Amino acid sequence: MKWKFPKFLVITLFIVFKSYASNRILYVDQFYHILGNEQKENNLLDFTVQNGFDKIILYDLHKINRDYPLADKTKNDILARFIFKAKINYGLKEVGGSGESADFFIKAIHAYNMSRINPIERFDAYNLEYEYWKEDANKNGGYYCENYLKKNGQDCNRKNTFNFFLNSLATMKALAKENSHKVTVEAYVGKYYKHEIQKISKYVDRLLVHVYVRNPKSGFSFANKRLQLLAEVKNMPKISIIYSSETVFMGGWLKFNSLKKGERIFIDSIQEKDKDLLKKINFTNFTYYNYNQLAQSVKYYNNINGNFKKINKNENILASN
Repeated sequence: MKWKFPKFLVITLFIVFKSYASNRILYVDQFYHILGNEQKENNLLDFTVQNGFDKIILYDLHKINRDYPLADKTKNDILARFIFKAKINYGLKEVGGSGESADFFIKAIHAYNMSRINPIERFDAYNLEYEYWKEDANKNGGYYCENYLKKNGQDCNRKNTFNFFLNSLATMKALAKENSHKVTVEAYVGKYYKHEIQKISKYVDRLLVHVYVRNPKSGFSFANKRLQLLAEVKNMPKISIIYSSETVFMGGWLKFNSLKKGERIFIDSIQEKDKDLLKKINFTNFTYYNYNQLAQSVKYYNNINGNFKKINKNENILASN
């Protein structure tokens, strides 16, 4: 027998889903190659507006900091102009800066914020991306192990790499309070343990939880155990679900399906299997990784959709004749 939702529940789900779909977050990769190129900047910002994104997270800030020292107000105007344009001309509510360590936030991202007098030109979110749960954080030769733990005289293991992650968040939280305007502290998380997520949640305003699947139909089952752990968190932050538009994940699926459909599938799956979970975890929206690959999938989808509409229109004309 086919499951049917009560009418009032369908209406409620529609209202809730609409709110999720209108405030998406977008990771902007290859930003170093976008910043300063007016056409590329506008293409990015046009894409955000056209696809329901009102928040972006900027990657490549270490490269930008190399060429345009972010702590130097005489050299960081190029970033200030972009952030100003994104908020004023395109209506973005939030521009976040992503980094891998407390040191980078102190010397670059937070230093940039402190150098700008106009709050419109500042970052509104400090985003930590340090994948402590990955093997290369715990083994010799791995990226995180070699670049962060060993350089600080620490052995490469799960405990030390998690503590590095947590200490970075604690520093970011303190830095955020130094701003004259509200700055959100957020972290990207993948595979975490119960005791880890309890500690992480003390320092963040928003958690970005990855649901890296090839098809959103398997999204809830992929994330269920981690979401259940989140439901037990005492200091509940906002929760955003990350979909990846990489080819190995949802890049192919998104060529033939809309963002809304993928989000609706995930929400419907939760409602069918654990209808109270969304409230328990303070779920707010969806985040997409990353801009360049998502733009390709969306373009492909729009082209197909446009061709279908032309075919249908021609068929209707022929039928009327």
